[in-house]
Amino acid sequence: RFALTAARARLTRAATIAAAVTAMAGCGGAGDGVSIGSGQDPDPVVLDFPIAYVRAPLAVDDDGEFQPDDAREQITFNFGADLLFRDRASPSALDVNITERETGGLGAVRDIEISYDGTTILFAMRGPVDENLDLDDEDQPTWNIWEYEIETDILRRVIASDLTAEIGHDVAPHYLPDGRIIFSSTRQLRSNAVLLDEGKPQFPAQDEDGNEDAFLLHVMNSDGTGIEQVSYNQSHDMDATVLSNGQVVFSRWDNAITNNAINLYRMNPDGSALELLYGQNSHATGTNGEIVHFLEPRELEDGRIMALVRPFTDTDDGGDIVGAGSCAG
Repeated sequence: RFALTAARARLTRAATIAAAVTAMAGCGGAGDGVSIGSGQDPDPVVLDFPIAYVRAPLAVDDDGEFQPDDAREQITFNFGADLLFRDRASPSALDVNITERETGGLGAVRDIEISYDGTTILFAMRGPVDENLDLDDEDQPTWNIWEYEIETDILRRVIASDLTAEIGHDVAPHYLPDGRIIFSSTRQLRSNAVLLDEGKPQFPAQDEDGNEDAFLLHVMNSDGTGIEQVSYNQSHDMDATVLSNGQVVFSRWDNAITNNAINLYRMNPDGSALELLYGQNSHATGTNGEIVHFLEPRELEDGRIMALVRPFTDTDDGGDIVGAGSCAG
């Protein structure tokens, strides 16, 4: 725990990195309405698409030492990050800071996703921070889901109401084919509704490490209405994405008794037909048998699943991108 003033001082010493780079191509490529970047020949040999990415400071302490991230900590935010956009994936292309108008350089951005037609960018953002409070103070702004429309330059928080937006932390959004959004949240709406029906006080359940409120999968309409909880877990459910068969694949932190690992699961968007997809007996597969976990799954065109493989900590937001298996297997 550290004061905000100390955190701001270290940012002046930290280098910036480009993280979570995402190509702005829709599911079907340029023919589905996603334009190639400007400044190219009418018939270029290699298409150069626009990109959106997060530029963030490295997490260092007051002595300049890197601070390891932890895949099990979802609320943590190292402020100073913004979402940037380039019309072309080229060093010569100018970058445009999309979120600075809201953060003033005192926010955090993560979990970029692109709409199926490549016209909008969906992401999680937190901030701007209150400079009079510690970063871990409960009165700091929560993580919220935001959307940016490229053509009109419109940036909006998906949940318009301040009261509703601040009920919980919302991260890792992804578009569903029907236009709704699936995301991970500490709201735990149905879990709290059960408590209310039983005449018990409502409270957010914490993960089994007792470190922070558990993030569970929810869905909502594109205007932020109709929020429903669709997954139930004692720890985090995160990084949901859609498979070609219409199901959802996501990372689940299984942490009960002797089990403590992040596996891949799949289910229908309404939470039904839940099943383990991969990971139960595959964690001792890192370098020299190191224990690794499976996050941020994505389906490849050939049906295999690509995921970020990493230990819980000590990767500085990194890991190895691997692809194996089939979403049907």
